[in-house]
Amino acid sequence: MSALGGDRTPRCTPARDALVVVNPAAGGSPLELVDQVGGQLVGAGFEPRSLTTADRGETVEAVCEAVGNDPGGGRELALVLAVGGDGTVRAVAEGMARGTGRWPGATGAGQRHGREAPALFVVPGGTGNSFYRALFADAPVEKALGMVLSPEHPGARLRRLDLGRLVERDLAVVLGASAGFLASVLDGARRTPEVPGRHRYEQAALELIGHPDDLGADVRVLVDGELLVTGRLLLVALGGARHRGGSFELLPGSVLDDGLLDVCAIEMPSPARLGALFMAVAGGSHLGEPEVTYARGHNVVIETIGDEATPIECDGDLMAGALPPAQWLTFDVVPGALPVWAGDPPPAG
Repeated sequence: MSALGGDRTPRCTPARDALVVVNPAAGGSPLELVDQVGGQLVGAGFEPRSLTTADRGETVEAVCEAVGNDPGGGRELALVLAVGGDGTVRAVAEGMARGTGRWPGATGAGQRHGREAPALFVVPGGTGNSFYRALFADAPVEKALGMVLSPEHPGARLRRLDLGRLVERDLAVVLGASAGFLASVLDGARRTPEVPGRHRYEQAALELIGHPDDLGADVRVLVDGELLVTGRLLLVALGGARHRGGSFELLPGSVLDDGLLDVCAIEMPSPARLGALFMAVAGGSHLGEPEVTYARGHNVVIETIGDEATPIECDGDLMAGALPPAQWLTFDVVPGALPVWAGDPPPAG
């Protein structure tokens, strides 16, 4: 780890540390943001330390160790910044939950000796930045961080948000997970890196709509042990944040700290209905459509029932290998696991 902020060292040694975790491979401009937030942190009396990594396991382990132990010397790790996309946020969030003993099976809060756990601030350096949107809408990051660093925190408040857990792999889910259409959109977006930001996802979605025969997945969805829907679905999405890909408001009823996972299942529509349904999803007005089933629960199971594997994504990253036939994935909610700075009032959820 190395200090940030260049020659902007404050005249007196601050008592508070900030860990800045940056993924240089994220789809936005993460490295440009690091210097920007570093300057703000130093100006507010923080001593920033950086961790640069694109490896999920390394990130989880390093953050877990950092938040689970006292830095010593009278110092305190008070803030963790995740600079990157939603996948980066997921790894940082999991490390924080494990380090503070709030993850299932975690051993405890290390050597923090009763001190408060540090809070997370998300710096949007990815492509869609859906989780940042859930926290601060589209406010400029320098404005949002300024509110957090101000003594009275005007326009911001600390919330303790839920996490999801992919049980079979013991992985955190921050933004959400899905099977079917959205996973295919992410796959298409990877092939058009020249298209900037959220437009990359929107373009990939429009291209998929033009080929309806390639869409859909044969799955069974259970919520808290009860069958929600089964058959050919356009998609099934679950999680906490309302938007996916930065643009699609799939979970318009979701609240980030209600202790529940929201689930939206959309049956495969007719080709004539596909365009209208797509526009409804983009605006979050699809809950009244006949193809849509919506529910909330503590536990969600997605099972492949057809002869083909089903593409799955978590927090904007495609899972390595599609879900094979007759296999399933289980998602549990981990309530109140993550202290996060967010706008006040919250933009959504």
